[in-house]
Amino acid sequence: IMIHYQTMDPLPPQVQSSTRGTLKFSRLGHKGSILLVALHRPRVKNAINDDCYLDLADVLHQTADDSSISALVLTGTGSYFSSGADLTDSNLFAESSSSKGRNSMERPVGRFMFQLLSYPKLLAAAVNGPAVGIGVTLLLHCDLVWCNDTATFWTPFSRIALVPELCSSVTLVQRMGLAKANELLVLGTKIDASTALEWNLCSRIIPYYQETAFQDPFHPPSLAIQMVHEIDQKLLALSFGHETAQLFVTMVRGREQESMKSICREELIRMDQRFDSGQVAKAASHLLGLRDSKARAKNDKTDSLRSKL
Repeated sequence: IMIHYQTMDPLPPQVQSSTRGTLKFSRLGHKGSILLVALHRPRVKNAINDDCYLDLADVLHQTADDSSISALVLTGTGSYFSSGADLTDSNLFAESSSSKGRNSMERPVGRFMFQLLSYPKLLAAAVNGPAVGIGVTLLLHCDLVWCNDTATFWTPFSRIALVPELCSSVTLVQRMGLAKANELLVLGTKIDASTALEWNLCSRIIPYYQETAFQDPFHPPSLAIQMVHEIDQKLLALSFGHETAQLFVTMVRGREQESMKSICREELIRMDQRFDSGQVAKAASHLLGLRDSKARAKNDKTDSLRSKL
């Protein structure tokens, strides 16, 4: 992915697409030092497939060494932040060609995770709607997290025989305590924005009040644009704001990077073991079969009602 940045002054921004088409991005702020990145697969509720993981990893890698970028804000296009890993992606359940097994660390998901854990710039998330799976666990590595009042947070890993990912076996416990973390991880409880605020998954809830702002993250006053504006005005517009942002990230998050990478490796190994055993494929097939059965039953009921009219 080659990012040719374009500044936004005045609005509306000039929005570009990633090479694989899974992201939209624009360079914003009074110095163009904030990159707003939107997951852009609205037809599948911004589910993340291998192409999306690779696009995200490329953006993180390229901006990490770009001295003109001070912050990255991640959001979603449409009504969802992200519905998590794309269960319809054929690569998700592809058998490993290696005798050693799956090895997710060398797959796009692993590449994305380690780029995220190494990211040296201010990283923020504007959660514009429901977040599922990795759409939740990545938030625990963001320096700022805001959401709107339509957001929900759900980590249904146990439903498809997965394990906690992206260090969430540790970060969720650190953030909210063991019992609440297990409500999410073990029981797969879905929580709303107010509960997420109480449990320290986010720091603000911003109500949405304009349909276009709700659907288009680059249209003011979307949640993402409000977040960009506040980061710009309260931090980056200050004297030495860029240097301050980088120093604070290094001090607050940077010292944990190596331990987080070690935890992430352990989780990926355990996840690979479940994939290689066939448990994940069977559980996912069963879940998708139940969804299809429910959809057919609903359609049959609708057809029956129509026939009586």
